Amino acid sequence: MNKILDRYAQQKATPVTLRQLLFYERHRTTERLLKSANYVRHELPIRIAHRLREFQNLPFIVGVNPHMQQVYRLYWEAFDRLRSVPPIKTQQDNERFCELLYTSLQAHLVVIPQLALGIQECEQHMNREKRDKFMNSTLRSRISRRVLAEQHLILSNCVMIFQHCSAHRTLGACIEKAHTLYPQIPVIVEDGPDIDFAYVGDHIEYILYQLLLNAMQHANNINHTNNVSSSSSVPIRVTMCTNATDVFFRISDQAGGISPEVYRSIYSFGHHATGNFQHFKTWKATVSDDQQQKQQQKEQEQSVNMPLGMGLPMSKVYAEYWGGDLNIQTLHGWGTDAYVRIPKLGDQLEHLDVEDHASDLHVELDSGSDVTHRRRFVI
Repeated sequence: MNKILDRYAQQKATPVTLRQLLFYERHRTTERLLKSANYVRHELPIRIAHRLREFQNLPFIVGVNPHMQQVYRLYWEAFDRLRSVPPIKTQQDNERFCELLYTSLQAHLVVIPQLALGIQECEQHMNREKRDKFMNSTLRSRISRRVLAEQHLILSNCVMIFQHCSAHRTLGACIEKAHTLYPQIPVIVEDGPDIDFAYVGDHIEYILYQLLLNAMQHANNINHTNNVSSSSSVPIRVTMCTNATDVFFRISDQAGGISPEVYRSIYSFGHHATGNFQHFKTWKATVSDDQQQKQQQKEQEQSVNMPLGMGLPMSKVYAEYWGGDLNIQTLHGWGTDAYVRIPKLGDQLEHLDVEDHASDLHVELDSGSDVTHRRRFVI
């Protein structure tokens, strides 16, 4: 089996852009649907193989951790299933492939909590640099695989996944959700025009929710420390703006800032000082017709709330995945500003941990999507 794994791990992943995926959604035909299916069928085993090799290269004591072993086992089973899928030539072949993708997505919902627990338990066996490099690569690869699988599932059902996001609507939903935990902390959104941009809604929601949650949590703590009533609580301020290529969000608080000791490791996985980890549902079910079952499943998946130190580092992974950025500026003793930059043109390649190269899919998509700029990401 490792010989088979070698064959896939030696191949390079082929990144795509949001605009390329949008092109397939807007110009869906049976031919393009089958082409998408075969691209996903070819690409997923390669991306999983790279992660399996990373797991095999972990220190022995880390690799035998039960949480890490569970993730490794899930990845290996998915790799074995996906590499065995024959070329997809008909709609019926695609339907069977979609069922396989759906099963894998559901089975892998436990991956992030298991990774977080495993990396915490093995913290003393890996230095921070190696631990963060492993987690960044693993999470970035996970995002890439789920984006491809989810996009193809929704493409197969004629529903668009990368709709234009409304900055006001997205931010409002995140504030409302964060207020369920900290209703006493006021949030003021600076007045301004709404901003529409094409993006993966779950990604930007995760980032904004985590930043709001961190700000509210620290504001709540400082209020308790200083015996400040909820009516006198200093508000969190949110600013939105845009330019020709990007959308920007700033979340500002006056919650005492971050100490230099903590600030040095805010993007490090396994540290508890970065706030709560909230597991967002990252796939909108479209395969099953049982709407009640979907809603129950959604509520169950969104109810996981564990202090695993994953909020900020994973938010940074999400922001950087499509070429954006997340920066935290703090004044210890006063407050913190979080800045999020999100590209709005959809012309950035996936930020993978391997060098990209051209493919037949790129050629066709580029010719129809009017992409004039490419950025190469190599880690």
